[in-house]
Amino acid sequence: MAVISVCSTKGGVGKTTLVMCLADAFARQGGSVAIVDGDPNGHVATWRARAGDDCKVTVISESNETKIQDVIAEAASQYALVFVDLEGAASQSVTYAIAESDLVLIPTKVSGMDLQEVYRTYEVVRRAEKMLKRRIPARVIFSQMGTLNSRVASHARQEIRDNDIPVMSTEIIQRAAYQQIHFTGDTPSGPTGDPKAGREVAAVLAELLEALATQAQAA
Repeated sequence: MAVISVCSTKGGVGKTTLVMCLADAFARQGGSVAIVDGDPNGHVATWRARAGDDCKVTVISESNETKIQDVIAEAASQYALVFVDLEGAASQSVTYAIAESDLVLIPTKVSGMDLQEVYRTYEVVRRAEKMLKRRIPARVIFSQMGTLNSRVASHARQEIRDNDIPVMSTEIIQRAAYQQIHFTGDTPSGPTGDPKAGREVAAVLAELLEALATQAQAA
């Protein structure tokens, strides 16, 4: 019933991997979940084929900007949680998906270039808000973090917050467990998953679900 769009105007920030991990973790907790794959590259559909019968995530591929909004709305009527994986560019499809979202998740790595794209992506969310005349909450999450990035990340986190953009408490550390998903289909939440990565994904999912619950209570 809730829609989370994962998007960034910059590619290569780990959004597709994050979508796969979060959706699979929610499914393994017993939740009904779908991913609307709005990226023409179709990486989510490829992952789902590799994941096999053990995976309970439904993948709906739709990159046509004239159809994606209706597809998201239909999926939201059937599943408890819908993740939308969007292409790494500011396009009409991205705007339409954001318009259907209850929350927008913006992954970023730690660099000046990536932070610029955070602000560009957030501006897309703000424009959608003005068009719809309703608030669309957004959260930034640091992804692909290295062990040497913690001090830089703290400065980046503060800079984003100074611009009144909420930042997730959990960071996604760069691990081999995330890289292998695209080769094996196995996510950190699966029976052979890496425990540290699994705990990270579970923490991100719990934080997102708490944010959605808080929004529902406020409404």
